[in-house]
Parts: sequence; structure tokens; C-alpha cells
Amino acid sequence: MIRIFEVLVSLVIVLVLAVLIGVLLPSHGHVTRVVEVSSPVRQVYDTLNTFRRFPQWSAFRGLDPQTQFKLEGNDFGQGAKVAWTSSNARVGNGAYEITKSDQDSKIEMAVDNHWTGQNKRFTIELEPSANGKTLKVHWAFDADYGWDLMARYAGLYIYGDPAQTIQSDLNNVAAMLAGFPNTDYKDQPIELADVASRPVLMVATKAKRSLDDVAEATDTAVAEIEAIMKKAELTAAGPVMTITTNWGDEDYAFSIAIPVDKATFTLDKKDFTIDAPAPKPSDTESDEGGEAPVLNPGDRDEHGLLVVGGNVRAAQWYQGKALVSEYTGSPASLPLYRLNLKAYAETHGYRYAESGLTRFWDENISAPDAPAGEESFKVYLPVQQ
Repeated sequence: MIRIFEVLVSLVIVLVLAVLIGVLLPSHGHVTRVVEVSSPVRQVYDTLNTFRRFPQWSAFRGLDPQTQFKLEGNDFGQGAKVAWTSSNARVGNGAYEITKSDQDSKIEMAVDNHWTGQNKRFTIELEPSANGKTLKVHWAFDADYGWDLMARYAGLYIYGDPAQTIQSDLNNVAAMLAGFPNTDYKDQPIELADVASRPVLMVATKAKRSLDDVAEATDTAVAEIEAIMKKAELTAAGPVMTITTNWGDEDYAFSIAIPVDKATFTLDKKDFTIDAPAPKPSDTESDEGGEAPVLNPGDRDEHGLLVVGGNVRAAQWYQGKALVSEYTGSPASLPLYRLNLKAYAETHGYRYAESGLTRFWDENISAPDAPAGEESFKVYLPVQQ
């Protein structure tokens, strides 16, 4: 009997000690992890101020490739939310929601998952280095335990999860940013716009990467298109377009296009209807002699474009969403503006493909008397949401 009594007393003492220790443990949990990146601050801020790329950088996908993600609320900033479900106990079910964003500085998120505590939240702060070449991303997790003594004890393991998850997220974000064009678009106005389809006549061309060579090739292509337009009684329905095919180390491959006012016309007693490109497998095959097939007006070329005459082709141009930016200055800066659009698409989670109708294009919207070096352009990058 005395033995039983001693055991009971021991248990009471242990329980009292556990309670006393629990009372003395912190009622709040905090952990911070840091990573240093070489990306511009705006790129980092935009990448983390949305969950559109969360499935790519989240540590959860590595723990459970079958994790299901669902985006809710706003696309960017306050109100943006991602929810997930997983059968993996370490991932579980939960959601993050952006509750506050300070431009290029700080992002706050509410955390709703199985981690211990109440009022759980992330705080991400961006700290540019003194030389401006690198940036430290500080990612903190905070949780309140109150008088929940079990939660206070669980808080002793905060350096397992969520600390490990935060570190993995930071590493994944840093790796993803390293694959983006390292260009700063913060001073370039960019918007997402709806683009309507329109019929265009175009000529594919190529030139050395110099302003004079590109201008000469452009003038030659425009002259050929305008000659066809005159014969077909077509009128320009928009500015001249430069469609980028390949910006090489030495050469620039591109097409010059002019929108026209009609999708149907007659040329040399033959009727034409401009529609979407329709490539056929046989169009890409050469004959037995290895020579490209002879194309006549009305045929389709290897890209599915309608052959009009000479080097002139026709197609209904792109319809859908596009990132758009306006620029005034020398056309020598256009490649940088295209690169900025590409970086913006990456950080905002817009998919793009530089092929077919989804290639970059620029529109020369300059006034006829605009002096050299002060021309105005609109730059487009078709994207998918």
C-alpha cells in the first residue's frame, strides 16, 4: 500500500513540475530563416506577393507530389489565398492568405494549418544590401500559445517544423528566381490587356543586329506589303508591327506585319480569306529531291500562313491576354523592354510561349514627324493565365 502511495505522490510531483515548467515556457513562438539572392527587389516582391507560382516553389510538393492546390481570392496582394490538401501528415490540409503588402518591403500572411498555436502568421521582409547587388529575404513565423501548456511544450520543436518548411521554401524561391531574366522592370509600366484578333499581311525577314540594318530590312518588307495592299485595295488598319522570331547573338530574325481593314479580298482575280494559321503535316515535308515545295498564292506555307504573293503572307493575328508596355525613345532599347515583359510574366505566374502567334511583337505608334531616337512603341507579350 505504501508503495502505491509513493507512486501516486511521484506522479503528482511530476505533474506539478510539468505544469510549473509549462507556465514558465514562452507563450509565443518565433522563428526566422534568411536567404540571400541576386534578383532585383521588385522581382522578389512580386514572386512572393502572389500564390500563382506557389505549387512550383512550395516545399509541400517535394514532400507529397500529389498535393492538391487551389487558388482563391485576389491574384496578387492582400486577399490572395492558396489552400491545399494532402494525405501526407507533414503537409496535411491548410491555407495561406496574404493579409498585408508593403511595396518592395514586407508581406504578411495568415497561416491556417496543423502547426501548433493560434494567430499563426508569416512575415516576409526584404532587405537590399548596401551595394544594391544582393537582397536578403527574411521569412519569420509567429504563433501564440496562450495558456495552452501542451502548445507551449510543442513550441519547443518550432525549429523542426515550421522552420524546415520555411527554409525549403526560401531555397526553392531562390532557385526559381535564378532562372528568371535578371532585369529590373520596376520603372516600366506594364499592364495585362485583352487583344482582339485582326487580319494582317506580313513578310518574314532577317538583319544584322544594328539599327540601320533592321530599319533597311523593315522598309523593304513594308514596301512589299504596301504594294500588295494597293493591288488588293486594302487599307492599313493599324501601326506597323515587328514580330520577333529570334534575337540572336549577331542576327535578328523577325517579321514585319501591317493590319488591314478586310479579311477577304481579291488579288489577280483570285479570292482570299485571311484566317488563323492552319499548318498541315505535309506542308513541312520537302519533295524527294530535298527541295522545298513551290508555293502559289492561296497555298499554306510551313507555318500555316496564307500565301498571298512573293514573300507576303497573311493570317488572323493573336487574340487573348497579353502583357503590354509603352515606350518612347530609341528602338535600341526594345530588346530590354521585351526582356522586362518576360521577367514580369515569370514573377506573376503568367505562362508564355515565344512561337507562332504567341511571339513578342512591337507596334510603332510614333507620330509621323517624331525625331529619330524619340519614337514611340507598344510592346506585347501574349500570355495565358
